[in-house]
Amino acid sequence: MDIQEIFENAKKDPSLFSSIDIDELLDNIENETTEYLENKTLGDISKTIFDILSEIPTLGKETVEKYCEKLVGYRYVEKVCDIRQGIFIRWIRGNTLTTGGIVVNIKFGDNVQIVCKTVLGRFVSLRFDECIIFQKLTMEEQLILMSYDYLQKEDS
Repeated sequence: MDIQEIFENAKKDPSLFSSIDIDELLDNIENETTEYLENKTLGDISKTIFDILSEIPTLGKETVEKYCEKLVGYRYVEKVCDIRQGIFIRWIRGNTLTTGGIVVNIKFGDNVQIVCKTVLGRFVSLRFDECIIFQKLTMEEQLILMSYDYLQKEDS
């Protein structure tokens, strides 16, 4: 099964989702745990990001909208177990949305440290409990979300 081909075809013709077995798709995505996506759509993911940003009292409406635009294609990471190594993340510390980096390690100790490699090649470490973290959606995750979106439309 070529995920790239399925993804590209599904973007062009959403009716193809009727021929995709979601359970089989999930089984075929190698070693990936995607419970955090179960029965969610791309709209649900976007709404969650908007709601999380709106809860930050020091962010103005314009900043929330600007950050939402920058976080299209990302998902909010609520639990550390949902962070996937090798995937790009961005985070908010204070009022600033960082340019982000690729997760290279997660260290557990007195607190949880996420180690990332930035686009400049430097390594940075951030505390999970001090940041609001958003991880880039992979092609497989986007396909799963699009499939759930199609199934919800079919049920209505």
